[in-house]
Amino acid sequence: MQVSRKYDIIVIGGGIIGTAIGKILKENLKLAKIALLEKEEALGRHQSSHNSQVLHAGIYYKSDSLKAKLCVEGAKLIYDYCNIKNIPVKKYGKLIIARDVLDKYRLKELYKQGLRNNVSGIELLEWKSVKNIQPHCQGLQALWSPNSGNINWEVVTKSFAEDFKNAAGDIFLDFGVKCIKESNEASHPLIIMGEKGNFLAKYVVTCLGLYSGSLTGPQNGFENVSLQVNYYTLNPRLNRFVKTNIYAIPHIDMPFIGVHFSPTVEGEVLLGPSAIPALKLDSYDKSAIDITYIRNKVFSKNVGFLFLKNFQTCLHQVTEAVSGDFRTAVLNKYLPMISKNDILPGPTAVQGQIVTKDGEFVDDFLFEIFEGEGVQKRIINCRFVPSPGATSSLAIANMVYDKIRKVDNFGN
Repeated sequence: MQVSRKYDIIVIGGGIIGTAIGKILKENLKLAKIALLEKEEALGRHQSSHNSQVLHAGIYYKSDSLKAKLCVEGAKLIYDYCNIKNIPVKKYGKLIIARDVLDKYRLKELYKQGLRNNVSGIELLEWKSVKNIQPHCQGLQALWSPNSGNINWEVVTKSFAEDFKNAAGDIFLDFGVKCIKESNEASHPLIIMGEKGNFLAKYVVTCLGLYSGSLTGPQNGFENVSLQVNYYTLNPRLNRFVKTNIYAIPHIDMPFIGVHFSPTVEGEVLLGPSAIPALKLDSYDKSAIDITYIRNKVFSKNVGFLFLKNFQTCLHQVTEAVSGDFRTAVLNKYLPMISKNDILPGPTAVQGQIVTKDGEFVDDFLFEIFEGEGVQKRIINCRFVPSPGATSSLAIANMVYDKIRKVDNFGN
């Protein structure tokens, strides 16, 4: 197949991370020729438009982690960006609720972690003060994060893409990439082979979400898995009882935030979510099944070790997903006026996770930056960028720009 298109940088993946990176690269490297490739017919079709719409403040993440650093930086950048672009964003704030003595201890540790992460405005509140913010909630104590917010990330993704195009970036939709190989042209050492043609590039940035790592060689003992994340919506007659985000104490060793109530900018209240193993890597249809995918995960040592180590937590998640009575009881711990009939069907998301050979979830962002030999030396692979990836998107894009700028400034 004849190659006809040459670029300095190609970004593969048109979710919020890919569009943010494209935007920042093109705005800063004005002389560089940059393209963004997306396999779907529209941008932001996956995790960028299937999420809880929360803009995180940076409390949950270990203080020496990329998540902590990039989330705190990213949140400020997103608020500033939305203010300039007039994108609706609500600073509803967040209450993380302690319901017993153990929760209170864990809440205090979260508070200390938030301070170490330079999260602004957070406070430990006794229940009398909590009632002033959220009168109908139940608990003993809460961590208040006034700068947590809610936003439609799909809108932000499309705005980033528009900025990229306005800066003379090129977007190719419905363009699936099959592989990346070395080319025979010294000026453009990479060839990106697609279903509808090929590209030549000097550098590639991959932002593949659920398919992360599929184009970039050895997996280093990691295995991609998908979780089916089921949200519910609150009966609109009860929306007035949810004035802010309400969160349970998060799981420590699992990628589950725990039960939460999230008011959206469109006026709904999302409940949940429950997270169970998906039966297909990338489908939002709850009945979709991929036998090959299931077989590979059932016989995977990584996944087997994971379930053995976390059986009780996994059982809790499955029970919450299948039992309406159990789900109602969990939500009633925080808002007692909710009945089973007030919990309505909501959106379904698919959340990508990476499991190590020891059966542990990778708990931080993972970037492979010009690593390895051959084509790897010219690829930045955004290997794992889960929540708070959307909040961190502009900070991640700045980091990627800095890495590329240091190896080639494209004449700027």
